[in-house]
Amino acid sequence: MNITQSSKGDQLVSIKINVVKDDYEPKVNESLKKIQHTANMPGFRPGKVPFNMIKRLYGTSTKMEVLNDIVSESLNKHIFDNKLDLLGYPLSDLEQQKPADLEHEDDLEFCFEAALRPEVKIELEKIKMDAAKIVATDKDIDGTIDNIIERNPNIIHPETVGESDKLELKIAEAENGKEVEDGFKKGIYFHMDQVKEKKSKDLLLGKKVGEEFIFNFAKAMKSEDAAAKVLGEDAPADSDFNIIIDDITREEKPELNEELFEKIFPGKEVKDLDTFKSLVKEEMEKQYTAETDQYLFSKMIEKLIDEVKFDLPDAFLKRWIVENSQGKITTEEVEANYDNDYAKGLRWQIIEDAIVKENTDLVIQDDELHQFILKQIFPGIDYATLDDDMKGRLDGIAKNMMKNEEQVNQAKNQLADIKMTQFLKNKMKIKFKETSYEGFIESLKKGNETKKDAKGTKETKEVKETKKTNKK
Repeated sequence: MNITQSSKGDQLVSIKINVVKDDYEPKVNESLKKIQHTANMPGFRPGKVPFNMIKRLYGTSTKMEVLNDIVSESLNKHIFDNKLDLLGYPLSDLEQQKPADLEHEDDLEFCFEAALRPEVKIELEKIKMDAAKIVATDKDIDGTIDNIIERNPNIIHPETVGESDKLELKIAEAENGKEVEDGFKKGIYFHMDQVKEKKSKDLLLGKKVGEEFIFNFAKAMKSEDAAAKVLGEDAPADSDFNIIIDDITREEKPELNEELFEKIFPGKEVKDLDTFKSLVKEEMEKQYTAETDQYLFSKMIEKLIDEVKFDLPDAFLKRWIVENSQGKITTEEVEANYDNDYAKGLRWQIIEDAIVKENTDLVIQDDELHQFILKQIFPGIDYATLDDDMKGRLDGIAKNMMKNEEQVNQAKNQLADIKMTQFLKNKMKIKFKETSYEGFIESLKKGNETKKDAKGTKETKEVKETKKTNKK
């Protein structure tokens, strides 16, 4: 066997593999003998079919399988031994490959062409761009604090029923003002907001814990179906019930005091409203940054694709995309979308790979992936403060999740994007312009209107999809 490599120009190389009979014949005969041992043909005992007949029937197909294995193995070894940094995988060279007559030819030549990855010079420190930095306005902060107050009410247990209280009740089916012997009985929770009839609401208002009286839920709620959902499907929803109030729960608006501050920011020892507001502002802007970073990442990708210049072997790559799709993408589709879709995706992949190659801390390690998955499953938990038993339980859950290859790849891609975003933000010359959240959303709307017909955000999504396809 002889393998030669030569340049074809335009970042392409030609690889020729010459195979002679001695390279494959022993393996072909070995495979044919295995077939002979199991062959079952009329007129012959099992395993006793003459070898020449087996060779005549299966020789060509077996030769093809053996040659495929030998050529593939040799091609991979040549790529590895010569440290060829390729784009995609070699394709058959349509210009040089001659039709092979496997049945009659002993010495065969297989011709491939392969695309070399271009050398890329990236000077991130010289790339300039503008980006938005969202700051929380006083109005935004006050709105968030109002939401905090609404979501964190004080729970009290008053003695008498009020307009919006939640009641814990014992109910028993009743008829003519008396409990039905062996009738339906149950403990339920019931909210005053569910009462639609004024007379029923007036009956409940002011009642005390422990009071006992007759009540009709269907009448109070103006719906038997609604009553059945509260009482249970097996309850006689249209019946009267003798009810006893076991407990009354009421939510009260909390005061902006140290008790609330500690509940929202435990351990921060917040003593006054100004400090509380500053912490709310800080947390809001962290969330804004997390949201805008996704948009910024797409804009940084577009900027790098535009400014980092290198040539691509386009004709080869168009063929590679079609063949790699296994029939899912046509030549016509590639031609129509190559410049604004596939080429951009390939360019970003090359740029990203070059950055990671020079900055190995961007490579995802198993331990940090494990920690990232833990945070996804249990957001907000301070892992460092947990005891060993709880850590072991959480680690077990994360390890089970990491057995799912699809979920692991998804988490790995997310983490890679987060790390790359932060890296580019630190390296590129980005001028951040402060804006409000409303201002940022308005600018996005204007940008989308400007790019309705074309590309912008849509191209960015396609770049990411192409990147995922090429990584597989």
